[in-house]
Amino acid sequence: MRREREENLRLAAAVAEVEGLYSALLRAGSSDRRRLRAELARAARRLAATAAMPSQPRSATVRRTRRGRRRALAQRGVAWITARYGGSTS
Repeated sequence: MRREREENLRLAAAVAEVEGLYSALLRAGSSDRRRLRAELARAARRLAATAAMPSQPRSATVRRTRRGRRRALAQRGVAWITARYGGSTS
């Protein structure tokens, strides 16, 4: 459980970095744009590398607690959305 939280935090930090740099790029003057684009590209590569790291296999059993059931349903929903819309480029 702790390892999964750490993976999620690393991924969230990488996403936040990309979002912050993109927001700064939108508000930047012309002199800072080139530097921010380069930083944004590096942050995007780090995000892709972080997202591509294999996660630890999760057990297939569902806990009988309310939290366990909700988590399993959320994971199933994410898997469905990813399978349905993840590959589209529109």
